[in-house]
Amino acid sequence: MVGDIYLAKIYFTDGNNYKLRPILIIKENSFGDFIYIPFTTSSNNINSIKFDSNFLKDGEFRKQSYLIIDKTCTIQESLLDRKIATIKNTILDIVFEKYCTFLKI
Repeated sequence: MVGDIYLAKIYFTDGNNYKLRPILIIKENSFGDFIYIPFTTSSNNINSIKFDSNFLKDGEFRKQSYLIIDKTCTIQESLLDRKIATIKNTILDIVFEKYCTFLKI
C-alpha cells in the first residue's frame, strides 16, 4: 500500500460529512492505520510537491496537483474508497526526502 494513491473519505472537522479526496499512503503504523499525505490543486503551499501523471508507475491521475507535505494525517483502511494509482519508487524516495527535511526544520 505504501506508494499507492487512493480516493479516501476525508471527513470535515465537524465529523458530519466527507469528501472523496486523493491521498498518498506513505506508511502503515502499529495500529493498522495508514499515514498519508493529501493532494490539493492549489499551489500556494511552500511545503508541497508539484505532481503529475509522469510520476505514476500505474493508474491514472488527471488533474495537476500538489502533495501537501506538512499536512500528514492518519486514516483507517475502512475510509479508503478505491486505489487509483501507484507512484514510481524514485518519486516515493523524493517524497520521503522532502518529508524528512520538513520534519527537521
